[in-house]
Amino acid sequence: MTTPSNNNPVICTCFDIRQDTVEAAIAEGHDDFRKLRVALGVAGDCGNCHRTINKLLKVHRLVNVPTKEALLRRRFPVPWQHMSHAKVEQEYSPSSCVDDIMVYINDYISHSKDAQGKLSYQSNLAYSDSIGELLDYFPAQTGGPLVIYIHGGYWQKLSKDDSCLMAPGLLEQGINLAVVDYTLAPEATINQMIAQCCRAVTWLIAQAQKLGFDTNKVIIAGSSAGGHLCASVLQAAQQNLHGLSAQSISGAVLLSGVYDLRPLVDTYVNEPLNLTAQSATDLSPGLYSNQGFPPCIIAYGSNETQEFKRQSQEYHQQLLSDGVSSQCFEVAGRNHFDIVFDLAIESSSINKRVNQLITELSLKS
Repeated sequence: MTTPSNNNPVICTCFDIRQDTVEAAIAEGHDDFRKLRVALGVAGDCGNCHRTINKLLKVHRLVNVPTKEALLRRRFPVPWQHMSHAKVEQEYSPSSCVDDIMVYINDYISHSKDAQGKLSYQSNLAYSDSIGELLDYFPAQTGGPLVIYIHGGYWQKLSKDDSCLMAPGLLEQGINLAVVDYTLAPEATINQMIAQCCRAVTWLIAQAQKLGFDTNKVIIAGSSAGGHLCASVLQAAQQNLHGLSAQSISGAVLLSGVYDLRPLVDTYVNEPLNLTAQSATDLSPGLYSNQGFPPCIIAYGSNETQEFKRQSQEYHQQLLSDGVSSQCFEVAGRNHFDIVFDLAIESSSINKRVNQLITELSLKS
């Protein structure tokens, strides 16, 4: 066995691999864990070096990959390119799986109004000086965790006022809730929406003492387009943008999200968004590095299109390949619209995992 030295320590004792060997493989382009393990000849059941190798990968990225453009390094599978235009539109139309979408929208509205009428909360808190950048804060307990919810609606519908339906259930569990508004398309671009959501998270963390939540237990959650925006906020935090850092967010709950926007470019969804092939690529979190992300919970309903299911599954696999703790599962009996209710229902698989994450964060603090 090679004698270790301070300058070139042995990274994997099972296979006698030194640090310079790992760094050379990374420099050759083996820049995610799975590719690197194959290049080094490390067996999958050897767990002694995984953490150390991932640390070297993270250092390499921090030193050599300062911008989002430089982080582009992988591609989502593209089965949608082999579908007819009509099929792509169907796959990216969540309402194609339900009889009447308005049943669920009306549920959002009625449950949110009920929450607003019964609960004491702070309404229309401005998270910047710009018009319309507002959020609502529902306090549960001082020093408790915070869930920041970013609503869906394909970046062009809904608002915070329709999206606080989970407040009663979360507050009963001692979880504080913030619900964020952002400017919808076509008045704003998706890039502007991402920046707004980042500003909301940054502002909330700055107000933690006043609002009364634990900054070590900040979880962002989003559904559909909100899932995409949450993933984009995680990437901004990874790159220290908009006042965020990798330590700002403790976890994420991504429900029925879309992480590769390229299939949307030629669909009806894009009419108010005005995405081009290039901007869709730039704004797709599934095409970029996830190094340094907090734990993620990814879920989708059993009654969703195959493309929405695939997007979640592919993104989950990419998180795992980057060494991120990720859970991904299908929720039986739920669809794209009603899955969000499970965020606050104690018996649901989503809520159980949220509370498990909070427990794990408590043990670390």
